[in-house]
Formats: sequence, C-alpha cells, structure tokens
Amino acid sequence: MSLPKLKIVFNYRSPFCALVVEELFALKRLYRVELDWCLVKEVPRPSSLPITQQNPRFPYNRRDCERRARWRGLDWAPPEWRLTDVSAATHLGLWLLRNRPELFEAYTIRVSRAYWSHGANTSEAATVEALAREVGVAEGDIAAAKAATAAIESELAGNAAWCDESGVLGVPFFVVDGEKFWGSDRVGALKRHLNEAGYGSALAAVDDDILFDNSAAVTVPVAGREASVAVNRIFCVGRNYSEHAREMGVDPTREAPFFFMKPLDALVRSGAQVPYPLGTSRYEYEMELVVVLGEAISSPVAPEEASRAIFGYAAGLDMTRRDLQLAARDKGRPWELGKAFESSAVLGPIKPAEDLDSDPAGQIVLHVNGDIKQNARIADMIWSVQEIVSNLSQYYHLRPGDVIFTGTPAGVGPVVVGDQLQGEIADVGKVEAVIVPRLETRAEPAERASASA
Repeated sequence: MSLPKLKIVFNYRSPFCALVVEELFALKRLYRVELDWCLVKEVPRPSSLPITQQNPRFPYNRRDCERRARWRGLDWAPPEWRLTDVSAATHLGLWLLRNRPELFEAYTIRVSRAYWSHGANTSEAATVEALAREVGVAEGDIAAAKAATAAIESELAGNAAWCDESGVLGVPFFVVDGEKFWGSDRVGALKRHLNEAGYGSALAAVDDDILFDNSAAVTVPVAGREASVAVNRIFCVGRNYSEHAREMGVDPTREAPFFFMKPLDALVRSGAQVPYPLGTSRYEYEMELVVVLGEAISSPVAPEEASRAIFGYAAGLDMTRRDLQLAARDKGRPWELGKAFESSAVLGPIKPAEDLDSDPAGQIVLHVNGDIKQNARIADMIWSVQEIVSNLSQYYHLRPGDVIFTGTPAGVGPVVVGDQLQGEIADVGKVEAVIVPRLETRAEPAERASASA
C-alpha cells in the first residue's frame, strides 16, 4: 500500500529551511509518509522586495533567525554578506534526489550548515562540489549532474510554476492531505496533523534494529505564537519556599538547592484530565513557576549570565504521591516513586521572556474547586530563577527545551477524583487540570454489570 505524500518545498538559500533541515529529514523516521521534495532556486514570496541588505526586513530576519537558532541549540554564524545564487547547490541536490537518494540527506544538511553555521560561500560551484565530496558524492556523479543541466533546469522551472499556481508564499512549505503549512514555525503544527491523522510510529522504515520507536516529541504551546516547544528534560527543585519547607517538617536554609527529575511521559498540557495514580492514597498538588530554556549552556555560568538562556515561563502543577515521597524520604531513599510517574507534570502555555517587562515576581495562586489553597509571591522563593539555572549548569549540559519546576509555596494538600484545579501566576499564565478515575477503575462498574448479567 502506498504511503501518503508529504510535499516539502525547500530552498538552499533560505535561513528558515536551514533552521529545520534536520527536522525535515527526521519526518521520514517518525511518520509513515513519503517525502516529496520540491527544490526551488528562488524563494517563493508574497513580497516584491529584493533579497538584499537594502531590504528593510533583512536585519530583522537575521536577528530573528539567530534567536530561533539559539532556541534549537544550533551553531549559527553566517557571514555578513548574503548568498546571491544557489544554482550549483540546487542542481546537484536535485540530481542526487533523483539518482542517488541515499546521499541527498547528508548533502543537503552539509550544504545548509556550511553557510549558516560556518560561513562558507555556497554560491560558488567549487565550494558546493567540495562539500559534496565530503559526504561521499563521487566525481562521476558530479560530472553526471553537470551533464544533466538542461533536464534539471526544466524540472526546476516546473517546480517554480507549481509553487506559483499553488499559492506557495515562502519556504519551507508543506502540503499533506490538502492541508498547507508555511514556515519553520509551522513544523510543530505539521507534526500535530501527522499525529492526528494516524501517520505516526514509522517503526521499521529506517532502522530495523529499533524495535520500539517512542521518539515523537512532547510539545507545549507558546502563548501568542503558533509555535510549540519540544520539551527535552524535566528538572524540579525541592523546597524552594520557606513556609512550604516548614509545612513538610524541614527547617529552610540557604544551603545549595537540590533537584529531582521527572520522565517525559509525566508531562501533560494544561486542561488535561489527570488519572488518579496507582499505589497512593495521598495524591497532592504543588503549584509552581516553570522556567523553559531556549539556549544551550555547555559550561557553568554565574547567576547574572543565566538569564540569556531563558526562553520563557509557564504555570505548572507538580503532582505528587505524597505518602510514597515521605516514606522514601524517611528511609533516605530517592523520591522517584513519589514524584516521577505518568501525568505528574501539568504545564500551561509558555510565555516568552521577551514578552515580559521584568522577571516574574508576582502572585502565584492555586484554586481547588474554586477555593484558594496556595497564595504566595514568586519573589518569596529562596533561590531565584537565575540562581537555580546557574546551579544546574554546574552539573548538566543544559539544552533548549529543558524545563525547570522551581518549587511550590505553602498550602499543598490532597485531591480526590472530580477535583478541579486552576492555577495562575501573575504576568505568566494559567494551568488547569481535572482529576479523573484511572482507566481500570472506570471499567470496573461495567465489568461487574456484565458479570451479573
């Protein structure tokens, strides 16, 4: 049975294509789709402004792409001058796509990174050919591509005509199932469509040695944007408010903060129905400010340097099996049973730091069934956000998409099935969840009715 086609319009000069080029090739490993590449020499665009330094959007696009690259943890160091022509790169890329498809991915990524990450002049045919040799393209293939110039130009003209007829506004551009997605920011929306259409889990499409492919990204939306953040790791700070430390029977001090972690399957978006978990009779809420990193930190940094790595903030719920946590604590054991389990990290939309006038310091409030249970100020944290990030950087190579739950104020307490939780942090946003029965618990009444019948 043939696979559905995902058409990708791609240009070797576009920074927005370069931002997501690895992600584009990863689609064939994550989804049961056939990638239908449409290479173009020129960028289809709605504007007639020239692609030069005289274009008033040129400096903005440069800064915008550099910021997006930092969010993705990419090396990004293009020269000041702009690429003027990518005919050679496009010709050879299209020839490889049609005749040596096994080399097309490595070649395309290498050429894309050569300019945007290393400043190589990929407008020059000699530079492009040298890059092709680095990824295994033979001299005979390079010669064959040159000999096929007329046929390649004809196909490129057809691609340009198709873009014009189809209303392609720019690159990257995607079409699948008649749905159109334009721009690097829409890759997340594209993936959601592919997941919802049931195209996920391409188990044996590429690597037969991988038996279970669970690599689909866990994402959280960005407030006020169409973009989402793919979460990398979930760090959590323990006892970061004095009054909460005291209610847990611990004397708060200014000793170094301590951390625990949650697995990715702990993460669920705000508004989720959260099943009451296994193995506990004391399931509790903890309302927290969550920090989302958007830039890599590969060596220890001081607190005053940590802010540059922060992409944004969100409201979150650190759900806890308190009886298991306290039992482990009393025995000097790790907290995983109490903290690290499915659906235990509820996360609201991410508010970009650039949209805030200052660091969050206002009220953090949690309502349970309309009653206020937690009410404090972010400014009351023992360790500031910058101090937390700085401390983590002493022990981890931090990456874009890492999130940090920064601790909860006093007022934690239990929830039962049916409880509705609504939390809000001033200037940051909201988080909501409803506690529901476990799936097997919901099935029991039906099973009993069937048995009695």
